[in-house]
Amino acid sequence: MQKVTSLSNDQFKTLVSDKRELKKFMKHPQNEKIEADWANISEKQLQDIPSGAVYLTQSALGEKKPQVLLVSTGEQGQKQAYESETTLDFLKSHDVNPVLEKDRETHLKTSYITFLQAHDKEKPQDIDSMLARVNAENDYVMLKSSALKEKQFTSDQLKGMENELSHQFQARKQTQEKDRYQEDYKQEVLEVMQQPSEETQYKQLFKQNLLAQLGISSEKDSSKEAKKEAEAEKAPVEKQLKQETPQEKEQRLAKMKEFEQKHSFDKVYKLKKEVLQELKELNLTDSQREKLTKLEKALDTEKKDHDKQKKEEKSQNGFTKFFARNSGANSSKKQKETQEMER
Repeated sequence: MQKVTSLSNDQFKTLVSDKRELKKFMKHPQNEKIEADWANISEKQLQDIPSGAVYLTQSALGEKKPQVLLVSTGEQGQKQAYESETTLDFLKSHDVNPVLEKDRETHLKTSYITFLQAHDKEKPQDIDSMLARVNAENDYVMLKSSALKEKQFTSDQLKGMENELSHQFQARKQTQEKDRYQEDYKQEVLEVMQQPSEETQYKQLFKQNLLAQLGISSEKDSSKEAKKEAEAEKAPVEKQLKQETPQEKEQRLAKMKEFEQKHSFDKVYKLKKEVLQELKELNLTDSQREKLTKLEKALDTEKKDHDKQKKEEKSQNGFTKFFARNSGANSSKKQKETQEMER
């Protein structure tokens, strides 16, 4: 049994002697005085249970309420016990949270996932991240030890749970990394698409040059037509484009590079193609569509070169193995001939 709370002798006497106080304390109308052998507890066993306290004997299973046992010592030194159904609020108000087996499993899973997340975020030389990992690990180890001690789970069951959660965590992490990489690549493509075309830039520079020669001030920037043209090129993509600081852009590019180093070229190529296909569905200007087409052609060319190089390397490796086998066979043949000559 789990001890709920200790009471002073006077408090306990009041509770067990006055049914009204007992009902009020237990927050339940039905409380009954019971014999010492209640719930298979013999009189001898009851003598070993300290009095002056409330004990939790059954957690709330399904819709049932928790059951508690109040144990006191009578005037003649005999133990007497009171049974009562109570509420979760009552137990929690006394710092006791009755954990069901299914709740314990949920608690264990949540704690282990928290540990995995803290371990993943831990960085060398970062004291806060190290402490977060240590605290999460300690919390899980304590829960695990308690579950094993109370024989609610076996070591194999907990190990199986840990393996399953680890696989799920890694799968989610890979999916998140893939989605983040595609968003970063999309940002990069949108930036290229938003830049004014070479023709627009040249026209603006040429007009500024003419205005200078004519002695006309260019403070008002280019003409309304040039402004409209520039705005037209930005309009379809500016809602998609995130405003970044130089530092944020640098971090994004670094993350992209890290992802590309961890994954195969074919996987990265596939992710990029998906992003380009998504952008094709935007309402693009002719200039933006042309830039997008050029980017896709460049990517496809890079893929062809990669496949060609891969094929050549495979062919070269095959030739090397073939040459090595034949060299070994010839060497063995020559060695055999030499041995026969020596005989």
